[in-house]
Amino acid sequence: MLEGFTAWLEQSDLTATFADTTRMATWLIIPTSQSIHLVCVAVVMISVAIINLRLLGITGNRQSFAQLTSHLMPWVWTALIILAITGTIQTIAEPGRELLNIGFRSKMVMIAITVAIIMVYESTIKKDPRYWDHPLKRRRYGRILAAVSLVLWLGIVVAGRLIAYVDTRPEI
Repeated sequence: MLEGFTAWLEQSDLTATFADTTRMATWLIIPTSQSIHLVCVAVVMISVAIINLRLLGITGNRQSFAQLTSHLMPWVWTALIILAITGTIQTIAEPGRELLNIGFRSKMVMIAITVAIIMVYESTIKKDPRYWDHPLKRRRYGRILAAVSLVLWLGIVVAGRLIAYVDTRPEI
């Protein structure tokens, strides 16, 4: 099914427009999209690193976990939305390279898991702002989530880079 969708997308006018390197608009859209994508990756990585390191007890305790997340989550969600938009543009430009690539697929699975973890953080804080600050069992659970999240975010970056180097398209 994915192969069929990819083949259809590769034949679409939108892909033809984004992939046509003879057009000035393509020379502006794709590099600009990639640049914005990288900046947003940095914003998300820094924000989630701070949040997860706080849960691990490695970084500052000057503010509660709820206060920290209330400051950083708007950055995370905004950057994730922009990442989805710029990533879609890049995928439309080269659907076969992206959609059929194991690096891309792995990246998407890891993103889904990390977004679920972010949602767990937010939902527990909305119910109880001090949820992650006590008791010991919750702190252990938080540390496990934080460690998994950090590993997955690093995996996302690695998988994203692998997309450029792992070509899974059938040879002609």
